[in-house]
Amino acid sequence: MKRIHLLLLSLLILAACKKDEDPNASNSIDPSVSIEDLQVSPDFDFRTEEQITLNITDTETYRVKYTVFASFDGQNEEKVASFLAQGNSSQAVLTLPTFCDRVKVVRNANGAISSEFINISGNSASITYNKRGKSNGCSETLYAVNGQGGFYTIDVESGNYTATPLPDLVGGGSIACAVDQENEKVYYNTNNTLRYYDYANQTFHVAQNGNPFNGSYPRMEYNPVDGLLYIAKNEVMYTLNPLTNQVVNTFSISGLESPVGGGDVAISQDSTIYMCCFSGLYRIDISGNVANATRISAENLPFQPTSMAIDRNDRLYLATNDANSQLIEMDKYDGAWSVVNTYPHKINDLGSYKCAVEDLENVDTDNDGVIDALDDFPNDPNAAEATYTPSDIGWGSLAFEDLWPSQGDYDFNDLVVNYRFTQIANANNQVVRLEAKFRVKAIGASFRNGLGFKMDIDPNLISSVSGYNLTENYISLDAKGLEANHNDGATVIVFDDAYDNIPRLGTGLYINTERGQPISVGEEITVVINFTNPIDPSLIGSAPFNPFMIVDGVRGREVHLADMEPTDLADASYFNTVHDATNPATGIYYRNDNNLPWAINIIHEFRYPEENKAINTAYNYFNTWAQSSGSNYEDWYKDNSGYRNTGNLILN
Repeated sequence: MKRIHLLLLSLLILAACKKDEDPNASNSIDPSVSIEDLQVSPDFDFRTEEQITLNITDTETYRVKYTVFASFDGQNEEKVASFLAQGNSSQAVLTLPTFCDRVKVVRNANGAISSEFINISGNSASITYNKRGKSNGCSETLYAVNGQGGFYTIDVESGNYTATPLPDLVGGGSIACAVDQENEKVYYNTNNTLRYYDYANQTFHVAQNGNPFNGSYPRMEYNPVDGLLYIAKNEVMYTLNPLTNQVVNTFSISGLESPVGGGDVAISQDSTIYMCCFSGLYRIDISGNVANATRISAENLPFQPTSMAIDRNDRLYLATNDANSQLIEMDKYDGAWSVVNTYPHKINDLGSYKCAVEDLENVDTDNDGVIDALDDFPNDPNAAEATYTPSDIGWGSLAFEDLWPSQGDYDFNDLVVNYRFTQIANANNQVVRLEAKFRVKAIGASFRNGLGFKMDIDPNLISSVSGYNLTENYISLDAKGLEANHNDGATVIVFDDAYDNIPRLGTGLYINTERGQPISVGEEITVVINFTNPIDPSLIGSAPFNPFMIVDGVRGREVHLADMEPTDLADASYFNTVHDATNPATGIYYRNDNNLPWAINIIHEFRYPEENKAINTAYNYFNTWAQSSGSNYEDWYKDNSGYRNTGNLILN
């Protein structure tokens, strides 16, 4: 059996899941207790993830790519891994949130795309495939229209996102389009006329005269399941039969935050409906005549989306209605986003052409045995796939208190650092390098703190480390770039002074932790770890590994996550002084007498507390989560109604 141990991922996903208060919870839980008096079980390690083993049996004889999504209550999903396998049986060891109840596996067998949900039973999930795919040729494409009559295709298969002009729209400009692949049509609307472009014959036609909506509308999508157009404006959504011009259903949209204008509708391959408007990204669940909107993005977006589409690989794209429109890739799970291209024209709407089952081109440019359509690095024979922690566009967060071994104020903003780890593997699922990006988010302290992480890996397997930022001359490195004088594992120092990695703006004492001060942006640090030879992922461990803060330039004064062991260079004389209750004999590290830690890891963009505001005064269910040993409100850090006291948070 081939075993693939994926480095992913403690994915603490902000999704709508089963984390409401447990009616059978202990009556001893007191959500109002102060942070100083909060007592937590010594058995609770402040982790919100668990490992499950995904077992895949596949009779296919050639290479297949699997993409795995965590799934919650049958609604929300987040991509957590992708890997390649060939024949027989494979295993993937995934680290998922404890409230994840099933996974979705998307199988790409040389262009044959299928999607299956698998329930998690205990600590495992299993699936068997007996299908075969074919391959000819196709390029994943977005269609784009604008109100000036512009009509374009956008290449998303290559990753270049190049826009190619098509003939101008007949009938005038449009702010809505939708793709019907089965019938080879791109629908668009001009004034009161529904039109379509026959992309097989490259001709324009009138579908229906006199639409029933009294003019234009900003949101439109075609649903291949029922053959209807889903059309929306503000807080009303309709379904329309484009063959008869009849309105099938009218839905009131409930749950949109203000402002409700603009936006678009898109439908994923599993038929989940998504909607965006100026207030963010939403999932739509239809019940009767009501379309219930659940906001996915935590806050209003800093741009105004007027277009949205979801491609074959379940990637969601937005576009802005600017003179120079931006194409933005967005995480369907938490609303994290990244600009991928900017165009010298407007985009008012997008539609997605998804390559058909037999249509992917069977080309392998780098001759590594993986066709380009399945290869994350089609021009690199030594790399074929990438796995991200937390995702390819999202950021995780590490938050520290730096007065250890003294208790401090528990605002967890003395040092806040974002991270994203990328594990890059070859066609045989062996890891060739690890890339880690970091940026300092906030400094709520006068100490000049550093950051490092320890990996439980033989240093001889590492050939080089680069990209760190060391400026204070108290860190010693070996010839590879690892920190010297360690006998256990490999230790990487990312930076030795946080203040050298983020500009100070305004007159505040600290950076980004005081209300009313301008927000600065930390410089991005990219650390690259190259391996001597491609290695099995199981030898590396799971990101973010064992991260730690170095307090104020004192190398031996390390602050780790709860129960994570110190490095060889830690000064053990700090243990069991002041408020520290470390007990190596029982595996207890970096906890106080009430079992609270000095560092937390949230694999998401963390909205940290304002200066001198304890974390449980900013997050109303932090106490309940901690006192219940993680059983209740596992998503305490979400932007759900009643979860946050925003007056005590910095929402940058």
